[in-house]
Amino acid sequence: MRQKSPISIAWFSALASAAALSWFGAAGCQRDGAKETGASPAPSGAASAAPAPDKKKARVRGPDLHDDRFDAKITENLPKVPDPKITGPDNPGTPLDNQVFRDRVLGFARKIAAIEKEGESVACDLPFYARGLRSGEPSSAPEPPATSPKPFRAVVWGYREGVQVARGESSDVSLCVALKEATRRAVAAGGGTKDALGTTRLAIELPDHGMSILEHEGKGLELEHGLVPLRSFDKGLLTKRIDEGQAYLLRVLDAEHKGAHKYYYAPADTFEPELHTIYTASTGFTLLKLHAMKKDKSLLEQTKSAAEFLLSMQSRDERDHTAGGFFYTLDLKRGKPERKLVVGTASKTIFTLLELHALTKEAKYMDAARKAGDWLISMQLPTGAVRASLSQHEGGPWSVQAKESTLYTGQVLSALSRLHRATKDTKYLDAAATTAMFLTQKVEKSGCYVGDEYRKPNPISSSWLVLSLLDFAKSTGDKRIEDTVFRCSRDLLGRQWKRPEDAYRHGRWKGSLSSSGTGWLAEVMSEVFMFCRDKGKENCDGYKDAVVAAVRQIMQYTYGPENDFVVKNPKAAAGGVFWSVRERYVRTDSVCHAMNAYINILPFLADGALVELPEMPLAQRLAFDADADDKKAEAEDRAGGDEGEDEAPMSRAEDPNEEGAMKGPRRGPMSGMPEDGPPKQRLPKGLRPPGGRGPRPPGPPREMQSQ
Repeated sequence: MRQKSPISIAWFSALASAAALSWFGAAGCQRDGAKETGASPAPSGAASAAPAPDKKKARVRGPDLHDDRFDAKITENLPKVPDPKITGPDNPGTPLDNQVFRDRVLGFARKIAAIEKEGESVACDLPFYARGLRSGEPSSAPEPPATSPKPFRAVVWGYREGVQVARGESSDVSLCVALKEATRRAVAAGGGTKDALGTTRLAIELPDHGMSILEHEGKGLELEHGLVPLRSFDKGLLTKRIDEGQAYLLRVLDAEHKGAHKYYYAPADTFEPELHTIYTASTGFTLLKLHAMKKDKSLLEQTKSAAEFLLSMQSRDERDHTAGGFFYTLDLKRGKPERKLVVGTASKTIFTLLELHALTKEAKYMDAARKAGDWLISMQLPTGAVRASLSQHEGGPWSVQAKESTLYTGQVLSALSRLHRATKDTKYLDAAATTAMFLTQKVEKSGCYVGDEYRKPNPISSSWLVLSLLDFAKSTGDKRIEDTVFRCSRDLLGRQWKRPEDAYRHGRWKGSLSSSGTGWLAEVMSEVFMFCRDKGKENCDGYKDAVVAAVRQIMQYTYGPENDFVVKNPKAAAGGVFWSVRERYVRTDSVCHAMNAYINILPFLADGALVELPEMPLAQRLAFDADADDKKAEAEDRAGGDEGEDEAPMSRAEDPNEEGAMKGPRRGPMSGMPEDGPPKQRLPKGLRPPGGRGPRPPGPPREMQSQ
């Protein structure tokens, strides 16, 4: 069992305290698309904002033993903050449950913060003491019923409009005393008056006891590893998340060009100054799923507008090797596309174009899809693997990235298989068969859990193998391929965390630490579940159960009123799925994968609670040593492989489609700190995330870093 929250609030101080300069500070683009859609207010960051941070500058420093950012204010203002006398029962009476405990902690801190005059008294209903160390009594005195094996360290934080504005910390053998002194120091840090914390949202941490509490509408919410855990959900909540995700995706489409942004820097309320072909295609694919579900014609029209951006990004240059490929990004500052074409971009764009053609019968979509398919065939190697990308420096020759990526190879196989089903053209099936043979040989040699020339075996590469072979099986009806799909899917099921006592990990896959990874695996498992049902197979519900567990995991990474205290514009962030507990930006594919899984699985869900995760009893929680449990779980995550992505881990100079790596001065967000912002915050020991630096998008392989 584990419940300790070593990432929670202190990491948010490093992420949210940058005030007007904001947490991420990466370049953003003014968004007015919400005016057209009636969506929530769009991000306010202007296109002239500072460029996205360099990777090294963007990283949050590791935790320090002491956070001294507010020391000067505390020293100046603490003498004028009233020091009330604590009154209250010495006997706790009926044992408290977690919610009552959280509410009392929060309520007591609020009462301390509101004291106006010296000498006032405040009742505290939290008679908890360190065992054998009760204040003012000899060690031989009888132990009170509510004891802890160690003293209490309390940290009180205040947030206003996404910015940390106050912090106080104190330790004592009495929980009431520790909370009182920490709150007084937070008041001093915020200015020293009774109104200092009045308009803030409080977060309170007992780091040595693994408990964190977040204020929301007068109640104390649980924080678990920096998340507000979702311990139960039903179809009603899932339907609500689908509506919120739809609104979010419509906001990421640029009002002028109709292309999609990759990143929304929620704490700064900005987008990066680029539009991405692959994320536009993914957004359109999800909008078409929503159109099929809701029969909303406006969603089809939105997708058709986005498709015009896709078509504008397709190369038509027959003089070189690029015709049919898609340029990866449009640089909004330069007004030009990047001279890079990636097979993953072409493949996932084919998915969307084929769906649009099936709905509209407009020839331009099929023509573009066929040209892209022909380009993919030209990028195949004789082995069935694929060359990953073409890139060109201005005026120079095109260069080829030919290292084998299971991700790209799988994407190409899926695209060619879908093209064959749509066109009945055997050239696409023949090319797909060559790649399918390459992947099945990989399974025969190494098993279902695969990697490639970039990373060791991991769940994302393995899931692309599953989906691509599933697409090929749909085209051919080959029973051997079907058997491989189900065998490798079962292998992935065995790698999913199944720890209902661990709300942080339960439902995601070992070795996949991002919301995008969990969403993608949920999407794949939902496709396998539906294929299993269509084939009349037995034991299909195992795939559905995996999706339900993953959906719960994803929903607790989704911005909403409960967890938006670190964002600048809560309405614009609503429905966005943030990357990880440490990285609070939203990446568009995280939302798309989640939405696809939600829509696929919703018709098959029963009424009532779909998941119920119990919370550890308070007495056990206060005594539980979670550090050892975390270390054991972290070792299992490391054994699960590198953090996989939807794209291969190449440097941006070689492969613009790498999700998480960027190029030159526009390095992708690692922690999201502003390049020209204030000094990075120092973090107290005990509030760090599990596993050292925790999840972050991968950089290029070591052998590529000097290229």
